Amino acid sequence: MLNEIISSRTAKITQKVRDIPGHVLRFVMTQRRHFIEVAQDLEIHLALNQAERSITVSGDREAVIRVVEAIKASIETFKTSVISFNISLPKRQHRLLVGTAVDDIMEQSKCLVVPASSDDASEEVTVWGKAEDLSTGMGAVIARANSQYVHEFPLPGPTALSKQLLTYMTRINYPKTLADTYPTASIFMPSSAAAHASVLNIDIAGEKSVVDGVVKQLSELIGKLFGATKEIPIDWLLHRVIQGKNAKKCVWSMI
Repeated sequence: MLNEIISSRTAKITQKVRDIPGHVLRFVMTQRRHFIEVAQDLEIHLALNQAERSITVSGDREAVIRVVEAIKASIETFKTSVISFNISLPKRQHRLLVGTAVDDIMEQSKCLVVPASSDDASEEVTVWGKAEDLSTGMGAVIARANSQYVHEFPLPGPTALSKQLLTYMTRINYPKTLADTYPTASIFMPSSAAAHASVLNIDIAGEKSVVDGVVKQLSELIGKLFGATKEIPIDWLLHRVIQGKNAKKCVWSMI
């Protein structure tokens, strides 16, 4: 009761709309201008948290209440008006459908593209949108997926060796070295979850001549690293000693 009394007499408040369906969240945020208009020139601030799938609204009390109701109404509208279809694309091309590509495709076609997780072996890509926009969305997705040459560079096995090579390159931040040399190329290292796979691939995207240059430099590094890495057992009581002042003396990974 005390909180209700204080809230009713407070000029500035903050409310959060939680648990917005993932495929709906991006569409709701396209309505930002409408939400600002609903505030009717009163102070309002919107903050998106994609990880939590929530939108925080803060500002003048009356405006916040109106905007929160508008957001909830928008969520319900998109739940019923947005549908999806799946297309299958080679896993390496999924790399071109993340990051800024999602925003670009949304702007071009009013559709949301959701590739399968990089840790998932599935080649399916889901496209969400209104029925009348899906054909445009499919065209935008396919065009983007084919916009660059993508090469899969498999780290040599056995699995134990490929993991060692990946650990070394990660520790010395070798992707940045490649990016500095070939700024127009995109380098995608295997994720930590993918480290359990039997084959680890480094994906390189860009113009073919640039990608070929990255592949050549990677191959030269791999050639130098053959026989240069090794796993050794170390008593866990000594791990802190190695992690401390001695860490910079060598490139290593604690398992």
